[in-house]
Amino acid sequence: MDIDEAAIDEGLYSRQLYVLGHEAMKKMAASNVLIVGMKGLGVEIDIGKPRAAATLPRLAELNTYVPVRDLGGKPGDEITVELIKGFHVVVLCNVSYQKQLEINDWTHENGVHFIAAETRGLFGSAFNDFGPKFTCVDPTGEQPLTGMIVSIDKAS
Repeated sequence: MDIDEAAIDEGLYSRQLYVLGHEAMKKMAASNVLIVGMKGLGVEIDIGKPRAAATLPRLAELNTYVPVRDLGGKPGDEITVELIKGFHVVVLCNVSYQKQLEINDWTHENGVHFIAAETRGLFGSAFNDFGPKFTCVDPTGEQPLTGMIVSIDKAS
C-alpha cells in the first residue's frame, strides 16, 4: 500500500491522529511488522496447537483493521535475514542474545526498526533501535526511579 494512499478512519483513530498526526498514521498503516516468539500464558483448549494458530485469532481481534498472518514457522526454525526482508519493523521476543545481535546488526544497516523484548519470571527488558535519526525527548531530564517490589497486599 502506498503511504499517500493509506486511508485513516478518523473516527476510530482520532486520538492517535491528534497526538501523532496524519503523516505518522499513514506510515503506520503502510507498515509491515514481524513478531517472532510470541509466548505467554495459554488456556487448556489450546494445548497441542501450534502457538501461532492459538494466538493469531486473538491478535487479530485486537484491531480488525490490521491484517495478521502466520508465516508458517516452526519452533526451532532459524530466524534468518531472508525471513525478515520486506518488513519495516522486526520484534524478537525471548530470542537468544546472540541472535538479537545478529538480526539487529542487519536491521540497523538496512533501515529496519528493531525491538527485542524478554521476560524472565518477574523481570523483563526491552531494547529499541529505531535508527540513527530517532530522537528521544526527555522533558524533565530526571533519572528514572527504580526499585524492588517486596510485597503486594490487598488494600482495605
